[in-house]
Parts: sequence; structure tokens; C-alpha cells
Amino acid sequence: MTMYSKAMLIYNQAAGQGELEDLLKDIVPKLAPSIKEFTLYQTEKAGDTEALCVENGSKVDLILIMGGDGTVHECVNGLMQQAGRPTVGILPTGTCNDLSRSLNCSKLEDAVDAILAGQTTDIDIISQNDRYFSNFSGVGLITEASKEIEESTKESFGKLGYIISAIRSLKEPTPFSYEVTTNTGIKKSGEAVMIVAMNGQYIGTVGLFKDVISLNDGILHMIIVKEAGATLLKNMYNQARTEEGWLDDPEQLEMLNVSQCSLTTSPVLDIDSDGEKIDNTPVTYLVHEKALTFIHHQ
Repeated sequence: MTMYSKAMLIYNQAAGQGELEDLLKDIVPKLAPSIKEFTLYQTEKAGDTEALCVENGSKVDLILIMGGDGTVHECVNGLMQQAGRPTVGILPTGTCNDLSRSLNCSKLEDAVDAILAGQTTDIDIISQNDRYFSNFSGVGLITEASKEIEESTKESFGKLGYIISAIRSLKEPTPFSYEVTTNTGIKKSGEAVMIVAMNGQYIGTVGLFKDVISLNDGILHMIIVKEAGATLLKNMYNQARTEEGWLDDPEQLEMLNVSQCSLTTSPVLDIDSDGEKIDNTPVTYLVHEKALTFIHHQ
């Protein structure tokens, strides 16, 4: 059992579908014997998690995040702003918990076991203009699908709501012009319906390119989807799950592996970054190799 000197648990009251009190009563007693000084913080509004991580990042050796992808996104941005970067553990209580899936911690019991065992991995973090993300950043269809999700739909259908909204958006995808320029001088341009920069392996609970993408390979995988409709669904949700055949039709799907690149679009597009929409194109991406340490269930 690993011992931690100081730890803080940040929890989002909105996550967990009303079961938060029961979860805390179950999890805290399991973790407390391994933590000498254990502090719990409840967030009240957007931005609280990021501020707490900025303030306490250098004061603790473990930060636990109980919430969904949005809460994790705030934590990453908080820690990347300053030198104090403790180990981060995700206690997944959100809708998709995509980064947790890549870390094999999509189940709360697995996350707790990994924390107690001290199982960690260093993961790449990507800067996106002046912000950061750990899992994905995308424009086009992925943002359109996200915009369609009403809070009521998200609460009622959960994970299914994301899939339903994605399928609805496929009916009338909006193409856009793009240009990707890498730091090595490679340029790609044309028309697309979606471009996703992936560091993790999951979007909306769906595993994509799991045998190709790693959280700590020092590579950002730029996936350019040139066409939509049934073929897009086939490529992104079926072939992408297998080691072979995911790029059978290069006219529709292309992947660029980069460490740094810029993306411009016409028209200017909103960017969905780990489920948060706080930026738009043009955008510059840069890989920060193994910048943060996360709990990882082995």
C-alpha cells in the first residue's frame, strides 16, 4: 500500500447523478488510511477546479478528481500553469470519463485500487493556443454533435445521448476548408467535415485507434475526416477498433502524426477540447511529453 503525505479530493456536486454522498462515504474510508493529511473540496462553479489546482498543486503530492471529463480538463489546465505537478487520480463519476478509460480507470473500484497500489504513468499534455488538453481537441462534426446535446438529453440518456447527437449531426454535415502545417514543413489542405487531434484513445466512450494511439508516445494524432454519412460511421466506429484496416480508404480518412502543428480553417470554427468549447481556429498544437503523472490501473 502506497502512503501519501498530503492529498486533496476535488469533487463536482453535479457529477454522479445524485449518488455523490454515498460514493464519498464508500471511497474516503478506503483511501484515508493511506493519506496522512486528506482535504476535501467541493466545487461550486466552472473554474473552481482549475483555481484549486493552481493554488494547491505545489502543496500536495496527490490530487484526486471526482467528476467527469470537464473537471479533469480544469485540473490539467490548472497544473500546467505552475511548477507544482503532483500525481493526479481520477475517480470517474461523469457521463463519458474518456481519459479514465485510456488509463484503465473507468470503474471507481479500479481507480481506488490503483491509487492504493501507487500505480502511475506519465502522460503527454497538449497545449492548444493558450490552453491545454489531455484527451482530444476537434473541429467540425464533433463540435456540431456536442452542441446538439441538451442537458436534459445528457441527464436522461447519458452516454447514449452523445451517440444519438452524433448520428443526428451526420445527416447534414458542414464541410470546411482547412490547412494543417507541421513544424517539419509538411502541409495538408483541402475540405473536411471533421478534424480531431487525439492524444487519448476514447471519444464519447468509443475507443478509436486503440492499437495506434498512446497517451505517452510523444505524438499528437491529427485525424482528418473528409466525408461523412454511413461510411464515416463505418470507419470511425468499426474499422478504428481493429489493428488493421482502419485506413482502407485514404480518400475519406487520413491521419497525420505530429509533435507540433498549426490548423487554420475557413470559416473560423469553434473548437471542442475535452468536451469544453472555449476556443476557435486558428490553433497551434504542441506536445508536452510526459508532462503530468496520472494514476493508471495496470
